Amino acid sequence: MNFLDIEINGTLLKKIIIASLILICVYMALTMSSLLIFKTYTLGPNTSVDDNNKVKTHIDLLAVEDKKIEITGWAYKEGEKIETVNSNFVLKNQDTGKMYLMRTVMEENDFVEEMGYSHCGLHAQCLKLGLPKGRYQIFVLYKNNDEDILSDTLIPFEI
Repeated sequence: MNFLDIEINGTLLKKIIIASLILICVYMALTMSSLLIFKTYTLGPNTSVDDNNKVKTHIDLLAVEDKKIEITGWAYKEGEKIETVNSNFVLKNQDTGKMYLMRTVMEENDFVEEMGYSHCGLHAQCLKLGLPKGRYQIFVLYKNNDEDILSDTLIPFEI
């Protein structure tokens, strides 16, 4: 008996397709939810803390709602063109010192685009799930162009 001569059972095929679609939906839901949840962060061995403001930062929007936090802003190093984009927001609990990473997406910003830094806009949204109540400070983890700099935005807020 040849493989191509096998009859396809219609009900079995429908069950396989439905099971496959369910598995794909579950995988996508888990992947998307992992992007919306804070991850604990510790300074890496090569991460430097920006004490002399080499990285220019600004927060345009900070929205702390019942279930989520949304932050929009920008970060760049003056005189350095951004070739690779890889920056994130880090929230530091001022009481415990624990840090939490928010994944960001690059967003163009009209203000900094005029100055020649069109790829420095940041936007992040995360669910407050698992984030302890307290006072927080917003930092930018600047990893553009293979840098590794943690820069304070000097913006505090409370949950």
